[in-house]
Amino acid sequence: MNVFVRIKAKAMKGQPLPDLPGKVGKSIAKATDGLVYFFSPSCAACRTLTPIVQKAAQKNKNVFAVDVTKNLELARALKVMATPSTLEVSGGRVVEVHVGMLPQSVLTRLSPST
Repeated sequence: MNVFVRIKAKAMKGQPLPDLPGKVGKSIAKATDGLVYFFSPSCAACRTLTPIVQKAAQKNKNVFAVDVTKNLELARALKVMATPSTLEVSGGRVVEVHVGMLPQSVLTRLSPST
């Protein structure tokens, strides 16, 4: 993955959540702690990861699976430049950013409820 994309994504770490557009954006803003996963249907890596995250999102209201082709403004507001990208949010701030496949530690947190 492009180093520039990773550097730009990591710059979001520690930043407050901006004003987020749309219904999904408002739900993310209300979440105390959450995980926001951005994917694209044409992304090969996303095809493996998306079903796992979507299943977790059905069971946990603070897990959001966002299709960038349908929510481009939300992706732009959070400076998402590549898929898959995942933001961990807490207290209205971005606490961690993952570009590419999720680390095993994050998948493990999602898996017990799936």
